Amino acid sequence: MYIKNNLYCAVEMELAREIINGLVNIQNSNVLPDETFLQLLDIIMLYISRNINNEKTAIAAVHSSKSDLIKAAITNVACLFIEAARHDYDEESLKQFLHNENINGQRIQTLCSTYINNKQNIQTQLELTGNNLPHIIDIDWRLHHCVRMSTRFTNVPIYNIRLSTKNGNQVKHIIFTCTIQQLQELVYKLKDIVRHIEKMSNI
Repeated sequence: MYIKNNLYCAVEMELAREIINGLVNIQNSNVLPDETFLQLLDIIMLYISRNINNEKTAIAAVHSSKSDLIKAAITNVACLFIEAARHDYDEESLKQFLHNENINGQRIQTLCSTYINNKQNIQTQLELTGNNLPHIIDIDWRLHHCVRMSTRFTNVPIYNIRLSTKNGNQVKHIIFTCTIQQLQELVYKLKDIVRHIEKMSNI
C-alpha cells in the first residue's frame, strides 16, 4: 500500500525473524569488532548506491577470515535500511522499531545515524529500481458539454481527465473521458480505497 509521499508505505515495518536475529548478533563486539562494524556500514551504503562491483573483494577487505559472517551482516543491515526507507521511517521510528524487537546496544545510535544520513539516497535508489508501481503525481480535468451524440441531440456534461503518473524518472499521461455518474463512481471507489488503507494502518 503506497500512500505516503506517493511512494512509501504507512503500515508498520516487518522483518523476517532471521534478519532480526542477525541484527542482534551485530551488536556483539566480540563477534564483530568496532572497526569492522564501521567498515561494514560503509560497504552497505556503497552496495545500496550501486557504487561497488566486486562483493568478494569488499568482504575480504573487511575481514577475510569471517566472510560468511560479514556477508550475513551486510544482508541484514541492508534489509533493515531498505525497509525503513520504504516505510519512510525517521531516526526515532527506527530506534523504536529496534527497541520493540529487543535490539539494543551502543551500536544502535551509529546504525540509526548512518540510516538517516543516507535515507534520501536509499529512497532515490528505490525509485530507480523500476519494480515500483507507477504513482499519480498530478491530475488535470476539463468539463465539456456534448450537444450531439450520433443522430440525436443531447446536453450531457463530459469530463476529460488526464492523470500524470511517474515510475522512476519516467512520466506518462493517462487520458480518458467520463460522465458525471462515472466520475462519481470513480471518486466513491477512491474513497473506499482510502478507508480500507486507514483501517489497515490502525490494525
